[in-house]
Amino acid sequence: MVVFRQTFMPYEKLNLSAPAPVLSWANHHLGSEETKMAKNVASLPFVFKHVALMPDVHLGKGALVGSVVATRDALMPAAVGVDIGCFTGDTLVPLVDGKSYPLQELSSTQQEFIVYSCTETGRIVAAKATAKLTRRNAELLKVVLDNGEEIKCTPDHQFMLRDGTYREACALKPGESLMPFYSNSDKDGYTLIQQPYSGKWQKAHWIIARSGLLGKVPKFKEQKTVIHHKNFKQADNRPENLEFMGSNDHSAYHRLLTERNTHWQSPEFEEKRKQALADKAKTLDGHQYYAERGTKNIVHYMQECSDHFRVSVAGNGERGKQYLINYNTSEKGKAKSKELANRLYTCETCGAEVKSPIGLHNHRKNQHAYNHKVVEVIPLSERQDVYCLTVPEYGNFALTAGVFVHNCGMMAIKTSFVAEQLEGKLKKIRLDIEAAIPVGFNENKNIEKSVTNWQDWNHFKELHRGVQDLKGKAMRQMGSLGGGNHFIEVCLDTENAVWLMLHSGSRNIGNMLAQCHISTAKDLAKMTNTNLADPDLAYFIAGTPEFQAYWRDLQWAQNYARFNRDVMMARFKQIIEKHLAGGKPTKPLLSVNCHHNYAEKEVHFGEDVYVTRKGAVRAREDDYGIIPGSMGAKSFIVKGKGNHDSYCSCSHGAGRLMSRAKAKKHFSLDDLLEQTKGVECRKDGGVLDEIPGAYKPIDEVMNNQSDLVEVVATLKQVVCVKG
Repeated sequence: MVVFRQTFMPYEKLNLSAPAPVLSWANHHLGSEETKMAKNVASLPFVFKHVALMPDVHLGKGALVGSVVATRDALMPAAVGVDIGCFTGDTLVPLVDGKSYPLQELSSTQQEFIVYSCTETGRIVAAKATAKLTRRNAELLKVVLDNGEEIKCTPDHQFMLRDGTYREACALKPGESLMPFYSNSDKDGYTLIQQPYSGKWQKAHWIIARSGLLGKVPKFKEQKTVIHHKNFKQADNRPENLEFMGSNDHSAYHRLLTERNTHWQSPEFEEKRKQALADKAKTLDGHQYYAERGTKNIVHYMQECSDHFRVSVAGNGERGKQYLINYNTSEKGKAKSKELANRLYTCETCGAEVKSPIGLHNHRKNQHAYNHKVVEVIPLSERQDVYCLTVPEYGNFALTAGVFVHNCGMMAIKTSFVAEQLEGKLKKIRLDIEAAIPVGFNENKNIEKSVTNWQDWNHFKELHRGVQDLKGKAMRQMGSLGGGNHFIEVCLDTENAVWLMLHSGSRNIGNMLAQCHISTAKDLAKMTNTNLADPDLAYFIAGTPEFQAYWRDLQWAQNYARFNRDVMMARFKQIIEKHLAGGKPTKPLLSVNCHHNYAEKEVHFGEDVYVTRKGAVRAREDDYGIIPGSMGAKSFIVKGKGNHDSYCSCSHGAGRLMSRAKAKKHFSLDDLLEQTKGVECRKDGGVLDEIPGAYKPIDEVMNNQSDLVEVVATLKQVVCVKG
């Protein structure tokens, strides 16, 4: 069926006599069934430009697994999921240098910088990030917060909720609390950050240090460890501006500088210093600081000079009693009392004016409680180019508006462990994984707190009526692997670094949602006498109630899949830390999370289209992705090259060479033992259909998509858990 290979293109254009062309990155001819399936998809009237087939393409249901289909105003319920959106270019992001920058400006620098991120437990840290343009002419909405800030973003961008989970902007409800980012300056000009997990303020330069960006924190003999700002700008907390010093050495250094600079000893400087202190005392923070310092001095005096204090205050009560009575009953005293009772204090979070300090305290506690709340979500008619950050380590970043949002990232984790630490522990690790994470059709016996607290359970009742009796099962399966080609693996890269990788989806609830909507689409096709070459290509038209219901459930199911992976990875990581670090928590060096099956609204060739990636991964320029091999072969961490002919996509794995049934007939257990040598895994008939020989050679698959991705890391598994 292949008529020619274009010498200037890496793909083959297939002659399928269909309205839309089919471009194939595979290095093999399509069989008759595969050819028919590709032609059926390319013949649909709403297919845009062409169909792209990835190197791992093989038979699927309705459409080939490994196909990327762009459509105009229609979707086939053959993919599950959503992507992560972005913000307008004028959205401000605070960096650790003490300034805020528009996303568009950060994108134009093409350099790495450091932002504030938040862990799922509510601890703010510092992390490296990069910025880029992510979509052109994108649909927008506006999120209004209770501090008066307004954030313009795509409807699908995820905001971090107060409990550490995420919710898309379009699904935010008024009154919902978001993970807050509060910053301030102390009396000396040092930046303070409020930690959401405790409510306590912490100096930003120590957040930088404890995030590991300055290396190991040293100890100085008989001195406290302090951090010196080299340029004397206390708000500039870039790692290159920070230096560890002993407290005595630090003080001596500043004294030396003072002695050398006669200006600091001059009457002019002293006059300015006194005026600055007086101005500071007039502010709310300054008044509080001097009051606290004065109280401390008085208490110290009372304790150290108790006899003198008692003589000094003797008779104070009697002398002052009558004076206070006379003052409080005078017109001046009454006016002062009234003024104090009605004095307004401004809330620094939302700007509200509240009577009395006690009233301000209660306002902060009741209205904010260390949260930002959503006031309103407003769809916008305008469209703009949008931008986002990639923060590989934590997957989120703070906005100057005061909240944390998800980054444009994709699940594999590079750890700080090395191969030698695994020696003699592989079997114990595998058994612990299998004990902690249910596989196949199994479920969790107990539902952990992070699962019950997942915010999207609140929207379960809005899903298709066909799944309303499955909530209990969905909760028990949250944090479980499933079967088929799903896996959990411990891998080593070419430098012997240990990686953790897993592949799983939305479990039974995602499958049932898909089946419900596929059934609805087929029923609609029958009712409207729509002629389809394959019933599994039944579709919904944009703007219809059925389309809207499908799109809503797509988003929920993909959020479920993402959080399911998060729960498993947290357990997986704890097991590795138990065996390699004595249970001490560690920080990932890189984290990648990508979808394999999903639909998204994107711009390609200058037009808005829906892109369905069935068994394919998004590979825009600099997108991180995962291309796993079989259970005995290599896997790859990649970066996308943004190839527009593939709709910025790449393969999601090696792809099957033969069906599961054929593999079980063709291979023996001896073959399985031979092909999985060196891998700690099950070696029984239950996983025979996943034998490496049933998959295409991963090196060939990678060679065929060298124009789609570049390899960042090559991995080889040493532990593999399957359902």
